[in-house]
Formats: sequence, structure tokens, C-alpha cells
Amino acid sequence: MARSDSQLSAIVLAAGRSARMGEAKQLLRLGGRTVLERTLENVRGAALEKMILVLGFSAETIREQISEALLEDVTVVVNRDFEQGMASSLRKGLSAVAPGMNAGLIVLADQPFVRPETMRLLVERYRCCEAEIVIPVHEGRRGNPVVLDWAVFPEAMALEGDTGCRAIFGKHAKGIVEVEVDDPGILLDIDSREDYERARGLKLF
Repeated sequence: MARSDSQLSAIVLAAGRSARMGEAKQLLRLGGRTVLERTLENVRGAALEKMILVLGFSAETIREQISEALLEDVTVVVNRDFEQGMASSLRKGLSAVAPGMNAGLIVLADQPFVRPETMRLLVERYRCCEAEIVIPVHEGRRGNPVVLDWAVFPEAMALEGDTGCRAIFGKHAKGIVEVEVDDPGILLDIDSREDYERARGLKLF
């Protein structure tokens, strides 16, 4: 199959405990939607072939409060080991990627401002080159989400603790393609109450 016909799954990591927030940040409200709903809406707008949602902490409560329309055709998996850190959720998500998929777009649920067109651009760049990893860059800074080719899945799945994809970048310097994007959302995440209050004041929706 030509690289231009590659099939990709979006893997949304939403399993964290939100320790710094004091409550499930996935369910915080932003402009009439929860943080997670905003993220899922953006991923849907990118129109990838499949979507996987990884839940963990408060999984049942979160699923109950997310719009059923946003979960249609989404593969929901629960990471019971979420206390072990982000690597365990990444592993769970990659394990759920269906045979035949060529790559995964790794999306962080606490980044609800990433535009659908940014995700589409990353996917398009993956399909037109031989990159192992595609990373968005805004004003000289790397952000998320990132595209991982299936060839690097085993390395990503071998990670442990509270580490993400960034931990394998050093071994693939020649296989990385950076994509400059006019999207500050790739750098904005909601980790703390201060981040949330700042996000509420942004006019990005």
C-alpha cells in the first residue's frame, strides 16, 4: 500500500488522576463543553479512520458525562493501571490499534485547543513522507499531538512511568519530521487550577 493511502488511528489519552487539579479535569467546563468533549470534537473534525479513547481515573463517571454522539464508533478502553503513569495509558491505547492501521496520532485529552486542521496537517505530512514521527512546532517549540508510525509502536509500548512519546525521540532523530503550525493550542494543556482559569479566558472557541 502506498504511504499516501495510510490508515491512522487517533489515540486520546484521558486516564490521568488530575492530582494537581483536585478533580477530574476531563470534566471541567470550557465554553459549554467539558475539556474532554472539546478534545474529542477536534479529533472528530480531523476525520481520521479510527479513534481510541483511553480512560482510567473516574472512568465510569467520565464516560457517563460525555455526549454519546461523540463516542459513536469510538473504541473506549480502560487503563486500570493509570496510577503507573502516562506510559501505561500509551501502552493501552497502542495495544487497541486495529490490525491494518499504519500509524497513530497521540492526542492528550487535556489539550482542548488543538485545531482539527492542525491534526489533519500532521496526518497529511505523515502520508507524504517517510517519517517515523511527526511533531508540530509553534514559534520554535515542539508540542502535541504527534504521529507515530507503527514501526515505533514497540518502543513506545516499552516505556514505563510518567513518560510519553518524547522519551523515544532521541533514538529517531533522522526519522522525525517537524511541522510548523500557526496553532498555539499545541502548547496549551490544562494541568492545574491556574491553567484552567487561564484557559477559560482564552478566545479560542
